[in-house]
Amino acid sequence: MGPPRTPDGPRKAAWRILLAWETGNDALEALRDRHFKKSKPDLRDRGLITELTQGTVRHLLFLDHTIKSNLDRPDLLLPDPVLIALRLGAYQLIHLYRIPAHAAVKETVQIIKDSRYRRYSSLVNAILRKIADSGASPIPALEDAPVKHIELATSTPRWLVERLIASNGTESTRQILQALNRTPPLTLRVNTARISRDELLKDLGEQDVAALPGKLSKAAIILEDRTPPWELKAFREGLCTIQDEGAQLIAPLLEPVSGQMILDACAAPGGKTGHLAQLMAGQGLIIAADKSQKRVHMMSDSLKRLGADNVRLLTADLDTASSPLVGNTFDRVLLDAPCSGTGVLKRHPEGKWKKDPVTISRMTRVQEDLLVSAALMLKKGGCLLYTTCSLLEEENEEVVDRFLTGSTNMVRLDMRERFQDVRQDVFSDRGDLKLWPHIHDCDGFYACLMEKKLS
Repeated sequence: MGPPRTPDGPRKAAWRILLAWETGNDALEALRDRHFKKSKPDLRDRGLITELTQGTVRHLLFLDHTIKSNLDRPDLLLPDPVLIALRLGAYQLIHLYRIPAHAAVKETVQIIKDSRYRRYSSLVNAILRKIADSGASPIPALEDAPVKHIELATSTPRWLVERLIASNGTESTRQILQALNRTPPLTLRVNTARISRDELLKDLGEQDVAALPGKLSKAAIILEDRTPPWELKAFREGLCTIQDEGAQLIAPLLEPVSGQMILDACAAPGGKTGHLAQLMAGQGLIIAADKSQKRVHMMSDSLKRLGADNVRLLTADLDTASSPLVGNTFDRVLLDAPCSGTGVLKRHPEGKWKKDPVTISRMTRVQEDLLVSAALMLKKGGCLLYTTCSLLEEENEEVVDRFLTGSTNMVRLDMRERFQDVRQDVFSDRGDLKLWPHIHDCDGFYACLMEKKLS
């Protein structure tokens, strides 16, 4: 009979990536990038692998619900490789209408046949054929069981659904989580130090690249045809970079000007650092610090491509006694604090499953410590911007409120008064920036601007 064949297609690659993610600690994007670098799939296969891995993780809870509903024994514990193959097949059957059902079933079954779990191939075939015939399994109605409905409909852990409902209400939470399940647009930030947005839009149009101006940021361009940015001449020449439109609103809130000294305290991956340099027209000095030497090195190429010559990279942990940073030095400090990432689940859906309430509690203590350390770096009269990509008040308003309660020389600034030319619905009633995926069609962000008193 001979050895079983080993398919080398995108579905098998996606299965391996998902298995490595499920059983290890590496980020989904890092695992994908590693595979792309090693196997060099063409653009079509890269796109399918990305869709399969992102989509399966994004809808994981609902896929498991549908799989369990189609098992003769719902309590049956399946080996990880088998469960992941079922998720992969179910995702294609429920969400990817362009893939024929028979192809999704056949390829998924073959993956298991080619593994050491081939004895499960009949089970995988039977379950996927049921799903192909009957579709997704029903879930409780919103009016009968709101938390359970949202949990399954949006594939979101119950603890996160409950926290969002507590602060935003049931309907807003449903809309927020639905928005976070959509594939995000590919957004560029124009390097306005080198070219205007109108000029770049014209250039892209002449190259038959479909693009539109953004709605929130005056530097944003939305690519409509998902053209890989690295294939664009403008990208290679440093005329633009990839950055979510919401993230593009952060750096201008510090109102950086030429000649200032600015600290970007948790700088990697460097998008906001590059934007600060762009706004300063290369004049003054930006210290871009991060505790990860690897991530600091990764920033270097991007900043060089953008012509950010006034940036100095530094490997340093702000919140340690050994930090080389000196207090009372900087005119502006940006603290893009490590957080739960609940605002960027469109791009990093694995964040749903790698965080829990204990993680959030631990994170808030780190955020508070960093905020105290960042304030020490600031000159009198200088401004500190605390920002996260979290939707949770525990990591945002509550962290800032505790910090300000314990501080004698820092005050909150109302950004509605300072930025009247900015769309006012991006600001909260307290004057903080608050971006919501379902309202602003971007990633979720929070930012609070504070000033150190002169006396």
